[in-house]
Amino acid sequence: MEIKGAVNLTGLLDVSNDGFFISDAKGKLLYCNPATDPLIGFNMVKYKSLDNLLKKNLINRSTALEAIQKKSMVTGEVKSAVGNSVIATSAPVFDYEGALECVICNIRDNSSLSRDKRRYYSLYQNRNNRLESAYKIIKIKGENYNYELAYCSNVMEEIINLTINLSKVESTVLLQGETGVGKELFAHLIHDRSERKGGPFVEINCAAIPANLFESELFGYEPGSFTGALKKGKTGYFELAHKGTLFLDEVAELSLEIQPKLLSVLQDKKIFRVGSTEARPVDVRIVAATNRDLKKMVDEGKFREDLYYRLNVIPVAIPPLRNRMVEIPMFFSYFKNKFQQRYALKNKEFSQELIKHLYWYPWPGNVRELANLVERLLIVSKDNIIKITDLPFQYLYFSEHKELFTVHEIAPLKEMTREFEMAVINKAMEQSKNQKQAAEMLGISFSSLSRKLKEQNLSVFC
Repeated sequence: MEIKGAVNLTGLLDVSNDGFFISDAKGKLLYCNPATDPLIGFNMVKYKSLDNLLKKNLINRSTALEAIQKKSMVTGEVKSAVGNSVIATSAPVFDYEGALECVICNIRDNSSLSRDKRRYYSLYQNRNNRLESAYKIIKIKGENYNYELAYCSNVMEEIINLTINLSKVESTVLLQGETGVGKELFAHLIHDRSERKGGPFVEINCAAIPANLFESELFGYEPGSFTGALKKGKTGYFELAHKGTLFLDEVAELSLEIQPKLLSVLQDKKIFRVGSTEARPVDVRIVAATNRDLKKMVDEGKFREDLYYRLNVIPVAIPPLRNRMVEIPMFFSYFKNKFQQRYALKNKEFSQELIKHLYWYPWPGNVRELANLVERLLIVSKDNIIKITDLPFQYLYFSEHKELFTVHEIAPLKEMTREFEMAVINKAMEQSKNQKQAAEMLGISFSSLSRKLKEQNLSVFC
């Protein structure tokens, strides 16, 4: 069967275990796949239209008719007169002129949806209606710290699984990512899931220690080694981390003078305190982190190549928040709950318009910046619903979207609109793992995105 203007998917839908039906722009039923009737409990096509199903009280609602009215995707629970309950997701399909052509509806047995799938629907499909705490949390606890690592995207799940797996070996790890993405949390995660968990976790901020003091801080010193030294001497970070993990944060800030000494320790696994000729063996796991391009620094002569390869045994790249925008609603929900509990604040909600507005903010400070913004808004805002007008000035006006498309010369508006649309789609595809995730990011249906890609003769990825 071919449906005018729409991608002919009925051959594939016929063998799907999910229910699928297609209606026209007025709710007339055009197609139902074989799985639909058992899920809903009766023969839908027999009644010809969705209006008839409602008039005869065969279903309590129609997400397809709601999608026709709203001209956007609608997801919700539908109950039939025979007692069946399904989750229905209806997506409108538009023609080249933007006119509604048909609606494709996917239905699944509500009773068979697992708790995780219900959370998934709450966060992704219903995020226009509400924000739910539909995320996963990894607890990271130590003697002096208690952290949580929250996530919901596939890309972060893969990175976290990789991190947990590599924590079981002793190889040096280089965490790469912009400021605020959570490199410190990943360093703690590596230690917490390793055989060294019972040992110390020692963190050094390489950017915070003056170059002239770095050697004594890193390796320690003997009594009277230099002016101002402690009478008893001092144990260095390497010895403090013995049998544990040493986290070298901002490792790119190491001076060229100290780099060969660090390299020597990594190779020989022994240190010499300042003012001593006695070699002291050290047993540490090294985790380094940087927000800079170390390879580029090597090429520019600002970082030793041999040290770079010694640190870059297992690189782990943590993506910036703008490349996993699907997590933005999740983080608003997560930090809202966290700060409301911490400060005993009354319950407040973020408006849908605010979340949608900040989807395209570039988040240069990443998750840390988002957390700070949530904390500020919860404390400062007076109303129970936090709106766009409550945002600080820099969040009201930003130019991230301007980078997507620049007008060089005037062309027909329809042509320019199409070019801008494809620029946004290309940006979403670059930041997504697959086409389904790109469609979710854009707030359109999978079928609509497929059609738009086909119009431009672009390859589709799954």
